[in-house]
Amino acid sequence: MASSSSALESNVQNTTQQVEGQQERAAYELKGVTMSIKEWQLKIQTENPVDFASLAYHGCDIKRYYETQGLMNYFNMLNGPTYKMLIRYFWVRASVYDKEASEDEEREKILIDPSLTRKTREEMGLEPFKRTEIRSSVMGIPVHISEEIIACVLGTEATGKYSGIEIPNSKTSPWNDIVNTTLFNSKQPGKYCDLSMKNKMLLKIQYENLLPKGGGSDQPSLAHKVFLHHIINGEKVNVPKYIFKHIIKELRETQKKCRVWVPYGRLISEIFHQGGILQALSEVNFFLDEKLETETGKVINASTLKNMRLIPKVTKLKSDISESRVVSNLMEDFPPICKDSLAVQMALIVDYYETHGKLISLDEVPEEMYGGELPVAKSRKSKRKDLSEEEYLAEEQPSKKTKSNIAVKAPEEGGSELQPVEEEAEGVLGKRTRENQEAGPSPI
Repeated sequence: MASSSSALESNVQNTTQQVEGQQERAAYELKGVTMSIKEWQLKIQTENPVDFASLAYHGCDIKRYYETQGLMNYFNMLNGPTYKMLIRYFWVRASVYDKEASEDEEREKILIDPSLTRKTREEMGLEPFKRTEIRSSVMGIPVHISEEIIACVLGTEATGKYSGIEIPNSKTSPWNDIVNTTLFNSKQPGKYCDLSMKNKMLLKIQYENLLPKGGGSDQPSLAHKVFLHHIINGEKVNVPKYIFKHIIKELRETQKKCRVWVPYGRLISEIFHQGGILQALSEVNFFLDEKLETETGKVINASTLKNMRLIPKVTKLKSDISESRVVSNLMEDFPPICKDSLAVQMALIVDYYETHGKLISLDEVPEEMYGGELPVAKSRKSKRKDLSEEEYLAEEQPSKKTKSNIAVKAPEEGGSELQPVEEEAEGVLGKRTRENQEAGPSPI
């Protein structure tokens, strides 16, 4: 028991040091927002699972196109939960860390200390620049998403053709004749209504799952046509690169133009799951599925063909799949993005104070995670009620009432506003027990 208390005390002390920025690699960080749009204004796009057997039975056999690309693991993964609240939190704090950003780091270091001029990044106390990443945090847990991590989640290699998310000079590009021949069997440009049933479904799956398109018409851009051209002709495409570049493009659109659509809700949720974030949040028993705004994608099947007016009626099959809340098995050797649940506990308490202006205790933490049927995501064209600030903050309120409210101490003159929060958080965490057992370090 003494050793357990000592371990807990040591963990709390280390966590506090991480909040104060006294460690080079903190277990969590309170990252600021990188855009003017608010979390509750974002619309999360949840990918849709595909019932290939149902489509094939009704005359639309397209599974082979994705088997050629090695994407069946990805499509199997799509039938699972999307955690919209966590994605909102991640998105508004996300930034692109590329070569230019790394050079900005070096210039800032030199500005502070001119003696670092012409020094290496290591000599400046910076990590070597290895690759472009999307960097953010979820409830204080650092999250870095790269092309390699996306490839790992998709279960495919980051190799193959990449023709770009946007095609320059689209009206005069030589790609026009090529893709028109593939899609319309003519060099003359066609319309969406001229596409075959197979190509319409391939394009829909591309809009929903591979290169998500938020709202708007079904008229494909040249870049979408080129991507589809590669798929139809069985040319290996670097899907992880396409997805990574598409996320960066949409992130910058949100930062610059306040675009509300956030793509790849299910994929990003799976990264949170594989990286250990969901396990850590589950272990501290903080969030219910309702609070996470958890939902699943709507299955694309024969009913979709009927809704698209491509077939007159639907035949139900015993093999028809339905929406699922089952999470994926954890992958071996997945890059860790979460330290331990004790750090998450501290981050949750501090973050809640930052958002709501008051402290919370573990008496307010629900004992069990929600286990009911999850809501199904609406179509990207469906009218969605905008979430207000009051509704969004109300959804984050813990479901239990405190036995006694914890008073928020006013910061002393010249003192840090976060200091009393950290002290109270340490006290809450240090006293935490479940079923008369002392809280120990997480096995993560």
